[in-house]
Amino acid sequence: MLRFLFLSILIAFLSYPLSSLALELNYPKFGGFEMKLDMNLNQLIAWFYYFMVGVAGIATFAMLVWGGFKWITSAGNPAQLSEAKSRITSALIGLFIVLASYLILQTINPELLILRFPAT
Repeated sequence: MLRFLFLSILIAFLSYPLSSLALELNYPKFGGFEMKLDMNLNQLIAWFYYFMVGVAGIATFAMLVWGGFKWITSAGNPAQLSEAKSRITSALIGLFIVLASYLILQTINPELLILRFPAT
C-alpha cells in the first residue's frame, strides 16, 4: 500500500510540469533551455538534467549550512559533532557525484552529451 502511494505521488509530481504547460506558466531557464509547449524530448531531458543539478546545488548548500549550524551548536557533545561532520561529508559526496555525472557521461560516450535527434 505504501509503495502504491509513493508511486502515485511520484507519477503525479513528474507529470505536473507537463500538464501545467497548458496554463502557459513561465519556467526558469536551465542550461540555456527553456521549458515550453513545443519542446522535443532531447530539450526536455537537457532541461531536467540542468534543473536537477541546480536542485542538487541548492540542497548541498542547505545541508552544508545545517551541518555547520549543528557543528557550532554542538557545544562539545561528541554525538552531535559526529552527526554534523557526517552531514557535511555526505553533502559534499552527493554534490561530487552529481557533478561527476557529466564526467561519467563524457567517459562512457561523448555523443551522449550532444542532445539532438538523429536526422531521419
